[in-house]
Amino acid sequence: MFEYLKEDLRIFSEKHADQGVFKYFYYPEVRVVILFRMSQWCYAHYLKPVAYLLTNLNDFFHGVWIGPRVKAGKGLFLGHPRGIVINPETVLGDYVTIINQVTIGGDLVVVGDFVEIGAGAKVISAAHRPVTIGAHSIIGAGAVVTRSAPPFSILAGVPAKSIKVKNLADWLGEHPYYKFVCAGG
Repeated sequence: MFEYLKEDLRIFSEKHADQGVFKYFYYPEVRVVILFRMSQWCYAHYLKPVAYLLTNLNDFFHGVWIGPRVKAGKGLFLGHPRGIVINPETVLGDYVTIINQVTIGGDLVVVGDFVEIGAGAKVISAAHRPVTIGAHSIIGAGAVVTRSAPPFSILAGVPAKSIKVKNLADWLGEHPYYKFVCAGG
């Protein structure tokens, strides 16, 4: 948990690099991720009532429902996190960014590494149709994703369709704070 939380905080610090130490007290992104990681730790150590209490505190104070059973990789960033709901069966890769009012639901959703999910987007699967979002993809604001997408896709619309496919060089040019990570450092 602590290794993941350390990387979560590093990404937060990179995205808010110019705002000094007070950013850790002002932005709810930090509190939401800390409460989530603590709930994961409690759940893994058989403290399930405490884990769900922390989940409910996150919901009460921040309007974020991300339960302790969600599998989330390191570098998780929840920007302006109010209204985020994530199904317990969801798997989030490393360095996933989720902005406000996002719903990830259904029986099985797998979100790859370095995926960005824009404000108000919905990613919904069904028992007969799991959804996998490939690494380095971007889901546009308000998109409704009901089908899987390959890596480097840009998804938009209702229902969402791939409107463009990028390559790693283009993606890194737009995400300079991930260059160190993608280079294997």
